[in-house]
Amino acid sequence: MLTKSFHRLWLSQALSTLGDIWYILALVATLYHLSGSAFITVLYPLLRVAGMTVGSTFAPVITPKFRLSRLLSVCLGGQTLGLGLLAAYMLMFGEEHLNVALLVCMVFLISILEGIAIPVRSSLVPLTVAEDSLLKANGVLTGVVQSCSLAGWALGSIVVSWLGVGQVLIFSAFLLCGAWSVSSLIRECGAVLSEASGTDSWFRSIQAGWRQYFRVPKLRVLLWMNAWETLFGAVFAGALLLVFVGERLHSGEIWWGWINGAYLGGFVIVSLFISRLSGHIRNLGMMLAVGSGCYALLTLGFGFTSSPFAALGVMLILGASQSVKDLAERTLYQTSVPASELPPLLAAQSSLISLLYGVSLLLCGWIADSLGIQTLYFIAAAGFAVSSAGAVTFLLVYGSRQKKTVTSQ
Repeated sequence: MLTKSFHRLWLSQALSTLGDIWYILALVATLYHLSGSAFITVLYPLLRVAGMTVGSTFAPVITPKFRLSRLLSVCLGGQTLGLGLLAAYMLMFGEEHLNVALLVCMVFLISILEGIAIPVRSSLVPLTVAEDSLLKANGVLTGVVQSCSLAGWALGSIVVSWLGVGQVLIFSAFLLCGAWSVSSLIRECGAVLSEASGTDSWFRSIQAGWRQYFRVPKLRVLLWMNAWETLFGAVFAGALLLVFVGERLHSGEIWWGWINGAYLGGFVIVSLFISRLSGHIRNLGMMLAVGSGCYALLTLGFGFTSSPFAALGVMLILGASQSVKDLAERTLYQTSVPASELPPLLAAQSSLISLLYGVSLLLCGWIADSLGIQTLYFIAAAGFAVSSAGAVTFLLVYGSRQKKTVTSQ
C-alpha cells in the first residue's frame, strides 16, 4: 500500500526536481553570458558533481543524528535559502555586475545539500511503504520525477528567456520551498537508526556504507555494475548528444531536443507501466539482466544510426531499458540490508556515482575529440556490456533468492 507519507515524498521530489532544473538552466545561461567562455560554463556541471560527491560522502556522518524526514527537510530548507539569496543578489546587482566566483561557490554549497538529500530520499522509500510495495513505489516515484524532468527541460529555456534569470531563480526557490513544506509532513513507519550508529566516529560513519559492500556479496555485484555504467554514463549527456546529432545525423538542435525527450519518454512510460504490473513481477534479477543487456545492445545500435528517425526510436527503447534496470537495481539495494543500515549504503553509492560521473564527463569528451563521436558510443557499449555481465552473474548466483511476491494495490 502506498501511504500518505510516500505520496508526500514523491510530491516533494517532483517540486524539487523542477526547481533544480530551472535554476541549473538559469545559472548556465548566466555563466556563459558573463564569461563568454565554454570552459567556465562547463565548470558548472563539474562543480555541481563535486559538491554532490562531498555531500554524499559525508551524509553517513549526519544521518545518525537526525530522523531522515527531518534531515530531508533541513537540506531542502537550506537549498531554498541558498537560491533565495542567489536570486536577491542577482536582482540587486544585475546580471552584468555579478561575481562569477561567488556564483560558483553558491552552486557548490547548494550541491552539497543536494548530495546529502539524494541518499536520504532513497532511504525513505522503504520507510514509508511496505516491502511488498517497494517495486510499485519505486516505479511511481521514478515515473513522476522523470515526467517533471521532461517538462522541466522542455519548458526551461522558454521560461528563462521569458521571465529572466533573477525571476526564474525566485520561482525555483518557491518550488523548493514547496518541496520543503511537503517534506516536513513525511513520517517514517519505523525505526531508522541503530543504537550504536550515533556513537561512531565520523571516519567510521563514512566507512559504514562501504563496509556493507564487503559484508554482503551481492552488493559487490551491484557496485561493479554501477561503476561501469557510470564510467560511460556521460555518453547520453546533452552536450555529447548534440555533437552526435550534428556530426552523425546531420540534423539541428530541434532533433537534439526530440531525441532527449524520447529517452525520458521511454523512461517515464515503462516506470509507470511497471508500477501498475508490479504484482506480476517475480524476479528482480531477471529484470536487472534484461534491462542491462538491452541497454548495452541499444547503445551499440545507436552508434550505427545515421537517420534521425531511427535514432529517435532507439532512444525511446533505451530509456525504457534504463527504467527496467534502474527500478530493479534500486529495489534490490533497498531490500539487501535492514532499513537502519540503508542511508550509509546509499550514500556510498551516491558518492561513487557522482565521482565517476565527473570522470565520465572528462573521459567521454576526450574520446569524442580524439577518436570521434561514433567511436565513443561503440566504446561505451563495450563498457555497458561489462556491466551487463555483472547483471547476468547476479541472476545466475542470486536470481532464485530474489523472487518476490509483490502485491499490487
